[in-house]
Amino acid sequence: MKGMQQGSILIAVLLILVIGGTGVVLSAGRLSARIQLQAQARSTVALAQARDALLGYAISYAEQHPGQGYGYLPCPDAANTGSARIGACNVRDHGAIGRFPYRTLGLSDVRDGWGDCLWYAVAGSVKNNPKPLALNWDSPGQFDLTDSAGRPLAAQGGRTLRAVAVLLAPGLANASQARPHASGRLCPGSNDAVADLPAYLDQPYPADFSSALAIVQGNPADTVNNDLIAWVTTDDIFDGLRRRHDFPLLIDAMISRATTALDTALNQTGFLAAHATQVSTERFQGPIPDASTLGIAPQFADLHDNWRDQLHFVACANGSPCLQAFLTDPAHSPPLAAAESCRALVLFGGERIRSGAAAQSRQSPAERADPAQFFEGLTAASLVAGSGNFSGSTAFTVATPSDPASADVIKCIH
Repeated sequence: MKGMQQGSILIAVLLILVIGGTGVVLSAGRLSARIQLQAQARSTVALAQARDALLGYAISYAEQHPGQGYGYLPCPDAANTGSARIGACNVRDHGAIGRFPYRTLGLSDVRDGWGDCLWYAVAGSVKNNPKPLALNWDSPGQFDLTDSAGRPLAAQGGRTLRAVAVLLAPGLANASQARPHASGRLCPGSNDAVADLPAYLDQPYPADFSSALAIVQGNPADTVNNDLIAWVTTDDIFDGLRRRHDFPLLIDAMISRATTALDTALNQTGFLAAHATQVSTERFQGPIPDASTLGIAPQFADLHDNWRDQLHFVACANGSPCLQAFLTDPAHSPPLAAAESCRALVLFGGERIRSGAAAQSRQSPAERADPAQFFEGLTAASLVAGSGNFSGSTAFTVATPSDPASADVIKCIH
């Protein structure tokens, strides 16, 4: 009996130890999960802070760089110094990857939840050195964003969006990565951030690329890819610019400047034959020439050339007022509408319609050659058919800052 009691006591003690040990394991598991969630939250905050800084840089670029346009983003940090590379990052239209240049953006040390500096990829279509030949709200993205199964992360109106910039929080090192604990630099690593890429990012991203690049969203608990990402699209940049009170004035002044220069150029012998297509016995039409051809002043040349692919002109062959424009003046309330006879018109397409049955796309060369992807209604039909009637607004305005400003703008040359 005594032996049975001792055995029962021993079993009870063992049960207590097992239960206690299980509690420790469960507690350790909960602690590990909590640490991971807290680190993930810190990474999310850091990515959001960095993304906001990129958008602020893009929509205030002209103030920091007089005589240049808006929308540009910096080159990556190439040397783990926290500052953007000095000079060019790859050639024109090629994208680049490196550390996030937080010092260039006026931020203090920005790190992910595990204490590592962020990484940053920028598309050739928006980087500031060397600049693209044109930058506007139709500038293409270069990054396809997917989850680990290859499903797209960013979509709008049923179509996948490509980002122009991606931020990456590298998370914990996986089994194949060896990271320096210290380097004497602001961000751990060598003096060549590109050489450090494989030690931090879990996908084999190239440092120089000219075509689309897939960026994969990781999972913090994944042992293969735990990189977390945030991104910026062209629409994000111009959604921010549209909210600036002076942005409509900037765009309308650019259209008016092009109109004045075209008025002068139309008096030059041979101008229409050289810069437009004759679509009927009465009418020529074509894209607005560049700033140099039109004699646009140097301080406005960058702005004009950034936006000229949004501008089209129509002109009467003999200089007579053969064009009819039905114009709405948004400066009045309610807006005033009137018909004008013009010898030439400058047409500005406005932002593309992003969703619904009338959604526009300007990505492929064929789409960009289609007037219906830029203009609506009577104006689009006239450009396709070669007729002489057009309709639109007399000035570029932003009716609702949260919505794309897609109304066609028409400037009449009498």
